[in-house]
Amino acid sequence: MAIELEKRELRSYEVRKKKYKQTILIVAIILAVILIAVAFFIVRNILHKDYNSFEVVQSFERKDSNAAKYIPYEGGLLRYSRDGVAALDSNGKQLWNGTYQMREPIVDICNKYVAVSDRGYKTIQIYDGNGKNYTHNVLLPIMNVKVAAQGVVAVLMDGGNADELKLLTLEGETIMEFRTIGEKNGYPLDISLSKDGKKLVTSYAAFNAGSLQSNVTFYNFGSVGQNAQDRIVGAFGFGPTLVPDVEFITNDIAAAFGDNKFSLYSIEQTSKLIYEENLTKEIKTVLHNEKYIGFIFNNSEGNDKYQLVLYDLQGKRILDKGINFEYDTAMLSGDEIILYSNLDWRIIKTNGQEKFKYTFTNNISYIMPFNNADKYLVIENQKIDEVKLIESK
Repeated sequence: MAIELEKRELRSYEVRKKKYKQTILIVAIILAVILIAVAFFIVRNILHKDYNSFEVVQSFERKDSNAAKYIPYEGGLLRYSRDGVAALDSNGKQLWNGTYQMREPIVDICNKYVAVSDRGYKTIQIYDGNGKNYTHNVLLPIMNVKVAAQGVVAVLMDGGNADELKLLTLEGETIMEFRTIGEKNGYPLDISLSKDGKKLVTSYAAFNAGSLQSNVTFYNFGSVGQNAQDRIVGAFGFGPTLVPDVEFITNDIAAAFGDNKFSLYSIEQTSKLIYEENLTKEIKTVLHNEKYIGFIFNNSEGNDKYQLVLYDLQGKRILDKGINFEYDTAMLSGDEIILYSNLDWRIIKTNGQEKFKYTFTNNISYIMPFNNADKYLVIENQKIDEVKLIESK
């Protein structure tokens, strides 16, 4: 009798235990569904917010000539001109500066490092983010300079019939150097250096028997490249298409933008073609950031003056949108396309939604994203405003 009672109690316990587990599982599923729905609602609201005006959060005076240029830098701004360069924080306070005299300064930024050189001359200045300057002189006129996250620079030099490409440490020591002969290798159009300073991509154009042939070549300066001839880990022909722009989009993905074709490449060690597409419309603007690449085309068909097309880094087309806004500058920032002229401003989300449009009463020089959400820097001739967008009601 006692044994039978124990069995019934055990069965009852097992049933209660099973029901308890089922209840816990059901509650967990319900909570997960609620959390997913709330997260979806929040994300959907963020992605679909639109704005109709802005307020000035703070304003500071421009202390430079209108010839100065601005680019985003370390959460603030980098201002440069023929006379020097200066880093400004988000409040307009100068963090560091450097002086020089250059006719046509070329500026490249990677993280905190800034490289400045004078096109056609022989001096490179590198700034380490604290204002410390490293000055290097080269033997041939400079065509282009790129800097990596450690201060390593790649410098392309014009040697007439024989051009030179050098990779230099922050202190100016030569890591690698290449010499190319125009009649044999072609003429350089562009270079790009990976963030880690270990990979390089070049674009050259050559004429063979009167026919144009463009080539995109990848170099690896790490351990893998030691086993490759001349450190070359990939070369791709573009045919009779000029390729004036090559870019490392991330440390391991590069893009080549031709006048009627573009390609995406993976280059973790050696290079591999990810995607390639021929383009049928004339390119007005090339766009890229760490998430997307894209184009604004002149559109001769339909009612829209321009066609905006975006791709992810695998070559999937994620946006195809007609636009009629007359702009001077366009840029990709996070999940936004920012377009502006001297009086008008538009922001388009990468999902195609128009987030913001505005017409100024004073001429503006630059607009730059501040927090990739709702704050921007608007630079006029006399002042710089930090503005916050006001949501439509």
